[in-house]
Amino acid sequence: MKFIDERGRLFGIVNLVDMLVLLALLLVLGGGYYKYKGPGAIAGEEKTVRFTVIAPIQRPEAVGAIKAGDRIVSGSSFTGVVIKEIKTRPSEMVATTADGSRVLTQDPYYLDVIATMEGKTTVSGATINLGGQEIRSGKDYFVKSLTYEVKGVITEVQVK
Repeated sequence: MKFIDERGRLFGIVNLVDMLVLLALLLVLGGGYYKYKGPGAIAGEEKTVRFTVIAPIQRPEAVGAIKAGDRIVSGSSFTGVVIKEIKTRPSEMVATTADGSRVLTQDPYYLDVIATMEGKTTVSGATINLGGQEIRSGKDYFVKSLTYEVKGVITEVQVK
């Protein structure tokens, strides 16, 4: 018995090309189902995400514009992310002394901004997207509202 006959059918039953097309279609549909309904997907669970961003070395004028209660902007629209708390501290810098050693000192002018923000999002898969940005410790985050924008780094993430 031949595997493929003279008409291109496998075992004389089904055309080989048709079978390959059907198999590719089933693989694509199975992959899509696994991505959206598989073990890593948690559909429909809205959670509150609270995270902290440190924006170092900011001018005092820029720091004065940032207020608790401000809503974060993504693109040209407001998001559900709100600044809950703002703290400031003098920026630290490394200075070289007369003998050539390096010391950590505070900058007399610039400030570090520590913003605690919160929003609700649907957590699915292995990423948290909130306000048009990915939320993950160590990742850059733009604290942007209607009147200001500063770049910081996420230092802490809590999912409630």
